[in-house]
Amino acid sequence: MEINPNPLEFLTAKVQETVNDTQNLANQIAAKVQESTNVVTTWVESAPSSIVGAGVIVTQEAFKIAHNIRFENLPTQLQFKFARAGVRDGMRSVQEAAKVFESIPAQIRAQGPEAIRNFYQDKDWSHIQAHVNGGGSEANNGIFEYFKVNRARGGVDMTAEELAVAKKVLADAAFKTAVTEIVGVTIKGAIVAAVIELVFSILENSLLYVEGKITQSELVQNVATATAKAGIAGGVITAILLTICMIFPPIATLLGAAAIPLAMAGIGFMGIRAWEIFCHADQLFGITEQTQKFLGITEATI
Repeated sequence: MEINPNPLEFLTAKVQETVNDTQNLANQIAAKVQESTNVVTTWVESAPSSIVGAGVIVTQEAFKIAHNIRFENLPTQLQFKFARAGVRDGMRSVQEAAKVFESIPAQIRAQGPEAIRNFYQDKDWSHIQAHVNGGGSEANNGIFEYFKVNRARGGVDMTAEELAVAKKVLADAAFKTAVTEIVGVTIKGAIVAAVIELVFSILENSLLYVEGKITQSELVQNVATATAKAGIAGGVITAILLTICMIFPPIATLLGAAAIPLAMAGIGFMGIRAWEIFCHADQLFGITEQTQKFLGITEATI
């Protein structure tokens, strides 16, 4: 016959079992976090040039975007252009002019005054409800479209189909501009990362070659591989960050600010890497000893 355990002992055992299970789960979570941290740290340490390249380029581009999409930062001539667009008499208020400016896709505005001028050189600010039919010059009663289409329409309200076409033209222009900008900046990020890695990789592998640990062909292969990986990683990181900027231009300032510590982290890891290279070279060539002797001779001479 089975005897029921003492209730207090039974409860104590259950509590202890729960505590042990919780501790085991916490240990497993801690191990996973540590493993993930090690992976991230190893990746960061192995790709400082990519981080520096991406951080520097994205910081520059993000702050440029944040500056360009603000109406008050436009040249006076362009501000006047938007105040007068589609207006027969007088001009809009600053607030309404800013709204007209903001009707241009942010991806185009982000590229600055020259891109804006190129955008509207073949376009008019078209009234959705024609002026002769009582349509006002408020920003919400207009859209940029090809001037040939606008002028051929005359004093007639835009149809829903015409409005849809005009919106598609804007969307296509925004997409094309965004892709062009992302591709161009991605190449910049890749080049910066590749150049930095090329220098470090040559130094590191040259020391290994001097020690006889690798052959000349392995030196060339290692340098080429490391440079290519850094270039690809730098390009990818830059592309991802800039794509976020182009999709959500208003957050460009925040992303630009976040890219600064990213670049600084990369510079920090590069400093550690440079120090390790120096220590390695010092062991091989006695740089410190030779420098001390040189300074001693110089002091004696003085």
